[in-house]
Amino acid sequence: MVRLLAGMAIGLCVGCGLMPAEQASIRVSAETLPWTDMSRYRTYRWWLPPPEPSRRVSEREALIDWYVRNGVDRELAARGYVPDTAGAPDFVVRYTVAQYEGETSSFQDYLQYRAEGGSKGMGDAFMGYEVGTLEITITDVATRRVAWRATASAIIEGDAKGKRIDPAVREMMVRLPANARAAQ
Repeated sequence: MVRLLAGMAIGLCVGCGLMPAEQASIRVSAETLPWTDMSRYRTYRWWLPPPEPSRRVSEREALIDWYVRNGVDRELAARGYVPDTAGAPDFVVRYTVAQYEGETSSFQDYLQYRAEGGSKGMGDAFMGYEVGTLEITITDVATRRVAWRATASAIIEGDAKGKRIDPAVREMMVRLPANARAAQ
């Protein structure tokens, strides 16, 4: 009976088209807030500088920071935005990563976990897994109001090499309007 259920579960997973974590779709949401005119933005700066190597920042946190910043900088440049190094930028970029432990308690929870990009096998997922959500926020410097924000869910688990961070950042930034002046 146990073998039959395990075989059915494997068949169901294969039939659902579950993919490895690197290939799974990343859930992303983004919004440009109604009071924002992105066409007037040209320059940006990070809210805080990269963390200095210290006892307060782990190697993993430093790597996540590096992957996020590199991805965002690359995507902003592709959309015509340039870093401001001397004056007042048009907007400030900030990101947060929320990490928490999750576990699946039913087969339906496991299927949801895999559909969201989880990569652990069923037995390991029942034991627990790490989940992370990335949020990128752009704040207008003149008004100090949030102009644009995006989130990507389930991107951190088992991602010591940034395999899921880069595609998540890319997918989030695709939803950011390009600098209208760059197209001219």
